[in-house]
Amino acid sequence: MVCSYYGRTAFKVQSGEDVVAIDPFGKGEGFTPPRFEAHVVTLSDRHQKDFSIAGNPMIFSTPGEYEARGILFMGIPTPEGTAFFIDWEGLRLLHLGSIEKKSSIEPALDQIEAVDILMISSSGSPTEAQKIVALIDPRIIIPMQGPGAKKSSLENFIKEIGEKPEKLDKLTVKKKGLPVDSQRLVVLETPGT
Repeated sequence: MVCSYYGRTAFKVQSGEDVVAIDPFGKGEGFTPPRFEAHVVTLSDRHQKDFSIAGNPMIFSTPGEYEARGILFMGIPTPEGTAFFIDWEGLRLLHLGSIEKKSSIEPALDQIEAVDILMISSSGSPTEAQKIVALIDPRIIIPMQGPGAKKSSLENFIKEIGEKPEKLDKLTVKKKGLPVDSQRLVVLETPGT
């Protein structure tokens, strides 16, 4: 599985021929909009309508359980929108969208299994982000920068998490390659940065 970051809360996750776009966006967001073909699009903000993903993807933007192309999706309702838990090839991803408070996701955690990869906003309080990470206890942490986020917010997030960050263009991971007794903090670069 390969995870690429496009800025804000947007990711491309691919395994073989299957492609999932998470929170793609359109022009005017301060980043170059993601432009690729996807089979599935998940949107943490159900009102997001403007994005430039090619193909004819299935779109999931509301709470519920979905399956497409052998991938299981669970949309989890939160005060900020819909978080998505994705179970794909034995890897479990949790994309929190714009959630920045532990209290927003805590009630939903009994619905999901252990999380291997957590995609979490670094734009809010670093202390609150650390509480979320401690609560979920993922094996890999990928911070996201929301619109208007300052560079210092990512630096403060990294400091609070306390792990040495790995800076990568994209994350390639398999179930057997996950850390066992530790966590990885992976900072993904956006295309063109």
